[in-house]
Parts: sequence; C-alpha cells; structure tokens
Amino acid sequence: MAKTRNKLSHLLLLCAALPVGAAFSHSADAAEIRISWWGGNQRHEATLAAINAFQKANPTITVKAEYAGWDGYLSRLSTQMAGGQEPDVIRIDWNWLPQFSRNGDGFYDLNKQKDILGLGDFPPSALKTADVKGKLQGLPISMTSRSMIYNKTTWDKAGVAYPQTWDELFAAGPVFKQKLGDNYYPLGVAQGSSDVLDILTLGRSYMAQKYGIDMIDEKKQSIAYSRDQVRELFGFYKKLVDSHVIPDQRYFSSFGRTNVYEIRPWINGELAGMYLWDSAIYTYSSNMPKDAVLETGPFLTMPNAKDSGLISKPSSLFAISKNSKHPKEAAMLMSFMLSNPEGVKALGLQNGMPANPKAQKLLEDIGVINPGNLLANAYRAAAEQPATKVPVSPFMENQELVQLWTSSLQKLDYGNGEVNKVADDFLNSANRILKRAIR
Repeated sequence: MAKTRNKLSHLLLLCAALPVGAAFSHSADAAEIRISWWGGNQRHEATLAAINAFQKANPTITVKAEYAGWDGYLSRLSTQMAGGQEPDVIRIDWNWLPQFSRNGDGFYDLNKQKDILGLGDFPPSALKTADVKGKLQGLPISMTSRSMIYNKTTWDKAGVAYPQTWDELFAAGPVFKQKLGDNYYPLGVAQGSSDVLDILTLGRSYMAQKYGIDMIDEKKQSIAYSRDQVRELFGFYKKLVDSHVIPDQRYFSSFGRTNVYEIRPWINGELAGMYLWDSAIYTYSSNMPKDAVLETGPFLTMPNAKDSGLISKPSSLFAISKNSKHPKEAAMLMSFMLSNPEGVKALGLQNGMPANPKAQKLLEDIGVINPGNLLANAYRAAAEQPATKVPVSPFMENQELVQLWTSSLQKLDYGNGEVNKVADDFLNSANRILKRAIR
C-alpha cells in the first residue's frame, strides 16, 4: 500500500493530460482546454474519473488536467494569471475574488454561458457569492461550513462526552492528559499548511458568539475588534494551549510542512478532533484505519450568545479564464462535472456537499448521501444552527493576514512575547495589511 501511495504521490506532482469531452446536446468543435484544481488523492481520483466520463461523451474536446496539493497552488496560479497563461477552467477559493477580480473583470463572465451551465438550477444565494458588480466570476462547486468532528474511540477512552459549550471543551483537556497521557488532545487544530484557518476560525466563532461582530470591518478597512478584544482573541488561543485542548505551534512544527491529516497523531487518534470545513472531511478521514470511527459533534456555543458564530461560504468555485479561447467548451466541462449525472456520480462528495440541489438529490437517490454519511451529518448539523447575522469577510483569508496570525502565534509559543504585546503588534500590522488589501 505504501508503494502504491508513493507512486500516486509522484504522479500527482505531474500535470496529467487526459483527453476529455463534454456531455449534453451542445455541439462542440475540436478544442483543447486545461483545467486545474487542488486537493488530496481521493479528490484527484474522483475528478479524473469525471473527466474520463466527459471524454467518452465528447471525444472532440481534449482536456489537460493540472492538479496538486494545496501548498503552492495559489502562488502558481498568481504567476500564471500575471502572464495570461492560466488554465481555461480554474478551481479558485472564494476569498480570492477580491485579489483576482476586484471589479468583476478578472475572469470570464459566466452569465454569457448561462444556458450551458444551467445557472437556473443553482440557488440564487450561492450564485450571489460569486457575483462581482453584476458579472458572475465563478460557479460554486459546493457550500461548506465549519464543523466539529471527533474520533469516537479516543473520546470513549477518555470517558468524556463531546462538548457542547466552550467551557466543556476547556474542561476536556485536563481529563485527556490525566487519563490518556500527554500526547492526547481533544482537538488537533493547527496553524500551517492546509490547516491555516483552523485556529483563526475557531477564535472567530467564539468572538462572534460573544460580541456579535465579524473580525474584519471592510468599510473601515481594519480589524473590527477593539484592542482589548484582540487581546482576548489571543488569550483564547493561549487558554486552549494551556488547558491541553490543542498542541502548540512547536508541536506541529516538529512534523515539518506536513498536513495534519497526514501525521501519525491524527491517524492513530492522539489528536481526537478537528474544527474544519465540512468539504475537507474526506481528506481527513481517508488516512484513518478502517476500524476508526469519526463522528460529527455539537457546534460549540456559549450562554446568551449574540450570534451562532457559524462560518459558511462556497468551499470553492470553478471559474473560466478571461483569456480562454474556448469558453463554451470550458462551460460544458464545468456543467458536466456539477450537473450531469455521470459527472456528479464520479465526483460524489469529494468536493463537499454539491451546491446544485439536483446533484444533491441524485446522490441521495443512489445512496451516497445517507444518514450514516459523515459529511451529510456535518452539513445537516450546520443547517440546524440559527442563521448567522455576522457573515464572514473573505479578507479573513488574506494571505498576508494569515501569515501574520501564524507568526504571532509562533511568537507566543516560542516565548518571544506575552499575550498583550503580541496582540497589540498583530492589530497594528493587520490594520496596515487590510488598508492595502481592501480598496
């Protein structure tokens, strides 16, 4: 199995070229298009299967697939777009729209291909997330929310019920340490690689519940929290570490740049939970032993919360390059993957819960979405939460801001600053970053 994984990993570093075609009755001349995406091995395999099905339906279109892990994807795409060399179909993150298409002219306007894409099948609320000044700059692949998942075996050994409140979460840490040992933690949230937002979004949910505000005020181009509230946010993180709820940054740094879902403590259950985008559930579960049992847990709350603190957004979008010579064929490929039964079956839930309700219904009918499905349960748990009145800003995922947050936590964990000083420095630098980013 290790040899197989190594071979696959090696292949994933390469750009695989597959001939592909488009389904539907729309005629297409011979054309070659490229598509790029990121993800883990299972997502790669599912997407390649969808492309292969697309090929059989329309052999006149050739598609070259370019895929890799999360690390380096944005940097590579930025370079490609700067030179006008980006693929025809591009998987993008929702928060990249302000970076690449501030005025709605960074990507091809998908409204021009509305019939081929079947835009009427998608909820208007989903399409609105990618509308920039009246131009549709991407099509949501799936909608995603932050969810709690737990390793049932480890929690059973600790004899602790899944926490429903923040206080119960903090109380679980010492129990894990006492009953299971220093290496066991209730949560494995990290701050690096593909897990960069775990701690930040956890803290943001806590602050939204307590104060009813988002982290970023886009109108003022600054952090919305007061200086004392930013200090509280960093104190929240410090309490998580000191209470043995999560490991600190030194712990994760010892594994290098490896993703949390790839490290032994996650696989063997020492890190017994995760706060993640539900669209990433299969990435985290795929490396687990066959007898491992993962379950969704209650969304953490506090008494008299001002807001649910739930963070929801498109997990990612498919966009078409504004430089594409074949936007019609690119739209056909996108539609096949997100709406055509063969494409939907091939992708399954590897991208999360489909944004297209008809695709959801198809997966329910064939049993992919069922009561025992972890992603379906996480999606349902999020849907049962009160609607948030505090929508999250896409600038929370600004790369400079995330890097600043990461380096600030490292200062704390390596003893290079106390909470208030690190928080104050973060606030000052973050405001400068947002002033540049939000124009």
